[in-house]
Amino acid sequence: MPDFTLLSDQIILLIQIAAGLFVAAFLSFIYVALTSVMSLIHLKKIAGTDTDNLLVCDVAYFHCRGKRENQEDSVYISPLEDSFSNGVIAACSDGMGGLLYGEVVSRYVVERLGEAYPMKFDDPEGVSEEIRKISSEVYEQYHLGAGATLVMTHIMKNMMNFYSVGDSNIILLRKGRVTLLNHKQNYVSLLIRKLAEGGMDTSEAYRNSRAKALIDFVGNTETNVIHTSKPIQLYEDDIIIVSSDGVTDAVSLNKMKSILSPEFSAQHLARLLKSGVKNKKLPKQDNFSAVVIKMDRSII
Repeated sequence: MPDFTLLSDQIILLIQIAAGLFVAAFLSFIYVALTSVMSLIHLKKIAGTDTDNLLVCDVAYFHCRGKRENQEDSVYISPLEDSFSNGVIAACSDGMGGLLYGEVVSRYVVERLGEAYPMKFDDPEGVSEEIRKISSEVYEQYHLGAGATLVMTHIMKNMMNFYSVGDSNIILLRKGRVTLLNHKQNYVSLLIRKLAEGGMDTSEAYRNSRAKALIDFVGNTETNVIHTSKPIQLYEDDIIIVSSDGVTDAVSLNKMKSILSPEFSAQHLARLLKSGVKNKKLPKQDNFSAVVIKMDRSII
C-alpha cells in the first residue's frame, strides 16, 4: 500500500486538483450525454415516428468581397434549431452592379426574408407573393434606381422548393453530375431563346455587349419569381449551392464537379469552393458568396 505521508504538500495538492478536475469532467460528460439524449427524443417527436429515411442539412457559407469597393452580396440562413418543424431556408441576394445602394438593397431583401420566416413549404405561390411584396417595397423606395437578385431554397423533410429572381445560382450536385436548377433572367437567356427559335447560332448571344444585363430583379415592376411547381426529392450526399454569380464567373460547373465531393462536410465544401474562386485570380472578380448544404443521414 503506498505511503502518501512521504509525498510533499505540493504533490498532494496537485493530486487533489487533478482528482477534482477529473470529477468535474466526468460530471460534464454525463450532463452533455443526458442533454443530447433528451434533445434527440424531442427532435424525434417533432419529426414524427418515421425517421429511418430522414435527412438533415449540414450547412456552411462564405461571404467574400472581390475587386469591388463594397460588398453587395448578402446571405440568409434560417435558424437551424427549427429545421424539423419549419425546414431550412438558405438565400443569397446580390446587389445590382452599376446602380446605387446595391449593398443596402441586398441586405434589406435578406432581412425581410428573416422577418417572413417561418414560411409555408407547401405554398410556393404564397412565398413567391411574399418575394414580390419585398420587390415592390424596393421599387417604391428607389423607382428602378436600385435592385438586387435573389436565389432561395427551402428544404423540408427530404424535399426542396426553390425561388429565383435575376442571375444568381441554385446548383445541385448529385452522383457526379452538376445541374443549374434555375434559368437566369438576363439578356443572354432572352437572346438564346430568340436565336434558337430562328434556327440561328446561339453562340452569338454571348458576344452581345448586353449579355449579362438583367431583365428581371428584386426592385423591378411586376417581378417574375421563378419557383418550383412541385418539390424536388433530395437524397443522401446531395450538395446544394445557393450563390451569387461571382462564384460561377470563376468556377465553372464542370470545375465544381471535380473539386467538390460528398465525402466532405459542408464546411469543408464551402472552403474548397471559396479557394477555387480565389485561386482563379480574376482581375475583375465580383463579390462572391454562397450557402453550401450537404444532405446527411439523420442520427435520430
